[in-house]
Amino acid sequence: MYRTLAQLLLLTTLSAPANGANASIGAQTAQHLQQNYDATPQQCPGNAVPAHACSGVLLRSTLPSPKYHTWHHSPNSRVKGGVSFSYLRADIPTPQLAADGRSGFTLYPLLQRPQGSLHYEMLCAFPTDGDTWERDSRGCGDNRQSAEREKPCHALGITKAEDWIAQYRLTGDYKRQCAFDIQRSRVPERADAFFQSLRVKQLFAAELPFPWNEVMIGAWDEAQSSKLPIQSFFYIEGPDAALEQAQADQRDWYETNDTFIPVIRIRLPRSLEDRTAFSYHDSDQAVAVP
Repeated sequence: MYRTLAQLLLLTTLSAPANGANASIGAQTAQHLQQNYDATPQQCPGNAVPAHACSGVLLRSTLPSPKYHTWHHSPNSRVKGGVSFSYLRADIPTPQLAADGRSGFTLYPLLQRPQGSLHYEMLCAFPTDGDTWERDSRGCGDNRQSAEREKPCHALGITKAEDWIAQYRLTGDYKRQCAFDIQRSRVPERADAFFQSLRVKQLFAAELPFPWNEVMIGAWDEAQSSKLPIQSFFYIEGPDAALEQAQADQRDWYETNDTFIPVIRIRLPRSLEDRTAFSYHDSDQAVAVP
């Protein structure tokens, strides 16, 4: 049964504190998140495997809702068939999340996900906000707000970060940017396509209209959402109600699936030279071991 945010927050205050086993899981989770964030390979071992599969942190900003679980799809994502994430990594510092995001969840990288968990589908990567609400092709295609018809970058002959930057400078409009296609069908090009999306941020960060990037993932089967490889529920250090929102999500997952996923604190960098820090705190947890 779905619960309102107020109900979830009340349950949070009545829950027992995390015990030693949870603390150990949480500390390990924070360590793994930090290690993945700090790792900056061009691609992963294997046949043109994109770097997101073994490094960085995929996160989705959410807001607890009485209408659906946080790990289910928003109405727009369900219709579109694609879900928006941000990708954090040490070589592309991100001082702010989209839409003032302050809590949500992170996914395990594909090569690190637990055995038996869902294999989510990577679709495309935008170096900055892609205005994906207005795009077709599951958020990766044409933007209905522009007169032109946007195509994937490779269809326009854009295969390198320098090409993307040159094209962007012609329009100066993020709504008209192309997306780097990183679907599995694009082997072997997908690994370099994802890396080039990161290089745009490295080379062009000061001129991008937004400090966050946007990665689209295919909408998963909500009936199988208990198998979604959620690594943590996170909150951003500083904003009001951020921790309470993450605790509400943690409690909702526990009440729904009877398993513990830690709440992790994220301190975003204060400048492009700073780094993101991930940490676990006993006092942040809303539930005890089942």
